[in-house]
Amino acid sequence: MAFLIQLVLVAIFILIILQIFKMVRGDGAKEIDDRSGAGGPVIEGEARDVSSPGKSAAETLKDFENARAELKGRYPAVFAMLGGYLNSHTIGDLGSLEAAVKDMVKDWAPRRDEVARELTRLLADNETEEEVRAIILAACDAEFEQEGYRAWLTWLLGQFNDLS
Repeated sequence: MAFLIQLVLVAIFILIILQIFKMVRGDGAKEIDDRSGAGGPVIEGEARDVSSPGKSAAETLKDFENARAELKGRYPAVFAMLGGYLNSHTIGDLGSLEAAVKDMVKDWAPRRDEVARELTRLLADNETEEEVRAIILAACDAEFEQEGYRAWLTWLLGQFNDLS
C-alpha cells in the first residue's frame, strides 16, 4: 500500500515538473488558437462597451441637454414662460399647478401674440403626443398625463386667444 502511495506521489511530482518546464519554455501558452496575426490570441465572443453606468447616463444627459437647447432656441417664449412658472418652486409658492397657470397667463398677457404664434408653431411642428410631451417636460416640471400634452397646449393657446 505504501508503495502505491509513493508511486502516485512520484507521478504527481513528475507531472508538476513537466508543467513547469512547459511554462518556462513557452509551449503551454501557445495552445490557444492564434488567428489574430498580431501575436495575441483571438477570443471568441462578442465585443461590448464596458463603460460604466455613470458614463452612459452622462452621455444621455448631454444628448438631452443639447436637444433641450435646440428646442429652447426654436421656441424661446414657450420655454421662458413654462420654465418660469411651471416649476416646482413656483407651483409650491402658489399652492397648485392651476394657480401657477393662471398667474402665468396673466403675466404673459402683454406678449400674447408672440406666445400664441409659438404655441401654434409648436403644435404644428410636432404632430404626436410623445413629441409635445418631450418638449413640455424639457421646458418645465409640470405633467399633464391626464389631460394630454397636446390637449393642454391647445387649451393654453385658447387662453391667450381669448385675451385678444
